[in-house]
Amino acid sequence: MFIRSILYVQRTYVVSFFLWIALSTVIPQLLTKYGCESDIKARNGRTSTVLPSSASMVQNSTIYFIIAHPDDEVMFFSPSVIEFSKVSHNNKVKLLCFSKGDADSDIMGNIRTRELYESARILGISQDNVLLMDEFKDGMNENWDTKRIAEILKSKINHKASERTVLVTFDQDGVSGHPNHKALYYGVLHYIKLIGGRSHDTRVLILQSLNFLEKYSSTFLTNVELFVENISRSIFSSFLNVKINISFFNSKYSTQVLKIYSDLNMLSVSYAAMAYGHYSQMVWFRYGWLLLSRYLTYNHLIEL
Repeated sequence: MFIRSILYVQRTYVVSFFLWIALSTVIPQLLTKYGCESDIKARNGRTSTVLPSSASMVQNSTIYFIIAHPDDEVMFFSPSVIEFSKVSHNNKVKLLCFSKGDADSDIMGNIRTRELYESARILGISQDNVLLMDEFKDGMNENWDTKRIAEILKSKINHKASERTVLVTFDQDGVSGHPNHKALYYGVLHYIKLIGGRSHDTRVLILQSLNFLEKYSSTFLTNVELFVENISRSIFSSFLNVKINISFFNSKYSTQVLKIYSDLNMLSVSYAAMAYGHYSQMVWFRYGWLLLSRYLTYNHLIEL
């Protein structure tokens, strides 16, 4: 009975994954190739992402991903990092990492520093655009000074009158509840106050935390959203346009929302960045994360 249950779960996972490939990659590419001219222009080569008309906020911008540890950029933000780095968006993407990942030792922190640069390279970000600060120590019991985080952000972020700046970081729950993640959220809030408040040229996007079931739902929930999106666009586009968000945590904010879906190509890059870039972190449970995490195929970004 136990073995039969395991086999059933395996089959269900495999079927869901191949369905995801069809919905996220094959069907959008076919629609782009054989769809009407207006649909092709509207998609502009983006086979992976559902973006509202306000997506211009993440185009022609300098985008800073503010992370706590080396590997956060892959484990949580890779769909957004890869999407925003696409040439069609004309962005400059940078990583600001606030620790070396030295929870175990300084030696491991040095290793993880090198791994961050390698991961960023795989994701398409040059080493010059990776800023790593070692002022804060990685750890579940480490309390980071949010005002100091704001001061560092002010010193590292270059504001130009001709450029739009977008900050992307964790929400107040920090995805996993990690105190270092949550500190960055409050540090960004302090930073916004420090520069005199939000403006049209400075936007903040936070990654919505998912509950346990949704976090480890792999492609199951994403398939439902992609199915409705593809049906809406291909069959009913002339008279019906349905959008669905089945997240257990519907946005409590009334501002703009961006939903980023990976396709097979983007997921392959994420796997490479984690497995080859952050090799020291590939202990047994990381493979479970790679197989089950929804964050590798979906990001729900909310504008503050």
